[in-house]
Amino acid sequence: MDLNVLCLIFAQVFVTCVFAISENSDVHSKILLIEKTIEAQGIEIAGLRGTVKIQQIEINRLNEMVKNLQEVNKHDKEIQIGAFQTNENNLETKNGGKVDLNVTDSPQDAKGYTGIDNNLDDKPRVSRLLTDSVPVLPSSVAFYVQLSTSEQNIGKHHPIVFDHVILNVGTGYNKHSGTFTAPTSGIYVFTFTLFPSRGGSMAVNIFKNSEVIAQSYTQMRTDTFSATTPIAVIDMNVGDIVFVRSSSTYQPHGDVYSDVNLKSSFAGWKIAEL
Repeated sequence: MDLNVLCLIFAQVFVTCVFAISENSDVHSKILLIEKTIEAQGIEIAGLRGTVKIQQIEINRLNEMVKNLQEVNKHDKEIQIGAFQTNENNLETKNGGKVDLNVTDSPQDAKGYTGIDNNLDDKPRVSRLLTDSVPVLPSSVAFYVQLSTSEQNIGKHHPIVFDHVILNVGTGYNKHSGTFTAPTSGIYVFTFTLFPSRGGSMAVNIFKNSEVIAQSYTQMRTDTFSATTPIAVIDMNVGDIVFVRSSSTYQPHGDVYSDVNLKSSFAGWKIAEL
């Protein structure tokens, strides 16, 4: 066979092999790309499933809340209707007859408006009832007093005498001694607002008899004013005494400040019987 013919045949076979290899390589690349795409879609599907699961849990929670609110609303309506029926049955005239609750005639304004919303006819009309469960104190006890001028250079164990009386219901506060004496037994609230002078600091307590019932520390910067306001809620017997006094363990610095624009004050009031 001629050498040129052999070369041509060999070249044709070589080109065919190269194309076959190239085609196989392209197919392999496409397969890898498809596999990666499927893997990514699987991850995304898993994420969507997780989101759907979380949303379903939230839907169930909201449905439960709606159900509970419907039950509470139903219960409240039943109570309101019962209260209205009870009130209606108890309404009597002076001669023993029942009070007619039906509205037959209503005054109209120039536009014919009667003041009654006819769209609310299907809703229960409930009266506000005063019950015996509301506690009312037989007598009131309260006081509110201020310092008319500053208490200067106070030391340890120093009583603060608030001498300007604004309110003294029950006459329990003594402006000369700065003490409050309980005229009746009960639960009381006591509080004070105290301003140190600029650059001053002090620890001040509320005392019941000889017992500390509220502690407070306050310090005033030289460039501003600030105050402290402790609150105590305690039981008091008749004759128990409450007053404000500086601490017996901390050395105060400066004055208890009070002037026409800034008042240190002391207050207390009875909130309940024992």
